[in-house]
Amino acid sequence: METKTVFATLMGRPNVGKSTLLNQIIGEKVSIVSPKPQTTRTRITGILTKGALQYVFLDMPGFVTGKSGLDQRMEQTVDTLVGDAEIAVFVAEPKKPAERELHMLERLKKGGTPVILALNKIDTTPKERLLGIMAAWNEVYSFDAIIPISAKKGDGVEILLSELEKYAMESPFFYEEDQLTDQTEATFACEVVREKMLYLLGDEVPHGVALGVDAFEEEEGLVSIHLVIYCKKDSHKGIIIGKKGQKLKEISTKAREELEQHFGKKVYLQCFIKVKHDWENNSALLDSLGYSVE
Repeated sequence: METKTVFATLMGRPNVGKSTLLNQIIGEKVSIVSPKPQTTRTRITGILTKGALQYVFLDMPGFVTGKSGLDQRMEQTVDTLVGDAEIAVFVAEPKKPAERELHMLERLKKGGTPVILALNKIDTTPKERLLGIMAAWNEVYSFDAIIPISAKKGDGVEILLSELEKYAMESPFFYEEDQLTDQTEATFACEVVREKMLYLLGDEVPHGVALGVDAFEEEEGLVSIHLVIYCKKDSHKGIIIGKKGQKLKEISTKAREELEQHFGKKVYLQCFIKVKHDWENNSALLDSLGYSVE
């Protein structure tokens, strides 16, 4: 059987629904989601194999700017993925293009990258207004296709896959047919805990934390996970723990429940908190936590 592969990079501003779209396409959660910026910090690979065709999606961080070492690494990852993209799926909300989006489209144009505009959240916009927004995007860039979608509901996803199939090249599969991501289970566990923190804590604290794996053991009926939560301020540690430890317990409980569903077995989850001042600029720690430049 002759097989084909297509590589597509999901890009766009923070919170436009890239990770939600990736999870919808794959059919399982491979990338965490939240309504806050910096939810995705590194490249996440999602893999969908349909018969003789394998789709490989790269979900990259949103377009961010900042001064910390972490911010700069995220920005470098974005730059690298944009420069190396074979096909760009440019995800945007049903609004007129912003300056940052126009800048990224200009970079893609210079590189000659095919670009498909996935106009997300169409279920939140009246049809007559949506047509005007599509026209506005069409005026600023010559897209290979403009596809209205709802990443949350799955509307338009099959149309997007059909459009991407046109770019498939004959090649052996790069991943096993049943593989959904290249992310390790230990890394996924860290991300699930961080996602719960994004939802359950205030705006400042979750962006000041990073998670590392201290131990990960999977047995027949149990997964034992020991994680370290690094935070940059003593005050943040108190907020994460909460009164009588209730906030950390809530975070851990919600994460454990999701991980048990994911693994299909009991999960023992323990989270230790360490204050590591200025961890965002500690190159060795960033490397060990997987925040390397792609």
